[in-house]
Amino acid sequence: MRILLHPGFHKTGTSSLQRGAAAQFDALAPRLQLMLTPDLIEAARAARHYSERGAGDDLERFSTEFQRAVAVLDSRDRRPLLISSEVLSGHLPGLKGVETYAAAPALARSAVDILHRYYGADARITVWFTTREPEAWLRSLYWQNLRAQRLTEEFEPFRDRMAPAADHARIVDEARRCLGATAEVETGRIEDIGPEPLGPLGAALQHLGVSTEGLVSTPQHNTQPEHAAEEFLALNRSAMGDKALSEAKRKVLRRYRRAEQSDS
Repeated sequence: MRILLHPGFHKTGTSSLQRGAAAQFDALAPRLQLMLTPDLIEAARAARHYSERGAGDDLERFSTEFQRAVAVLDSRDRRPLLISSEVLSGHLPGLKGVETYAAAPALARSAVDILHRYYGADARITVWFTTREPEAWLRSLYWQNLRAQRLTEEFEPFRDRMAPAADHARIVDEARRCLGATAEVETGRIEDIGPEPLGPLGAALQHLGVSTEGLVSTPQHNTQPEHAAEEFLALNRSAMGDKALSEAKRKVLRRYRRAEQSDS
């Protein structure tokens, strides 16, 4: 049994991978089992809480909910299993006071332990983190935080404050120490795998030894439009109420999406 657990990081092609897999589910089903964020709602909620508070009972709740999610699968089915959800590493850094991925190693260890209990000690489990060059990742993180909350901070102080979250290598090393011999830990740079025809989805399938025959490339998702950060920063600094601000942001996003569709 081969299992690839892909817990992020955020803003490293995760949405593109998951949308591509979901869009081609029928083609993939004979060769692959798939679990994405909608299959892990309660486990994802517990993972976010754990990243926010670091409480042991939140980690126990995550284990319970992840076990419930996995129990839907047939343990006798030996098709490779791909589990992809960036929320398995907790909150997007910048939200709810979370400024690092410190919760990710313990969450991965808990998930791997459950997978071994369900599929047996001989299951071949790889924890695969997709990563990104720090400056580009921080700019994308800044854009996502501007969208998600009323952030009024300029990019430069935000970048300096959130720099520890961009040290993906440190978290990956900690995950290796935390997981020990229970799973392999590997990484994929989005700069390397993103330009490939199937992007991160193709890289994930390659890890699992799954054929990509008949699959088609899907467009990148959640890409940042030029000048969007400046526009959202101005909106966040405006005097409008929260409800009006949310609607103004939706209008801006719709405008960018229409422009993107017309260009394509």
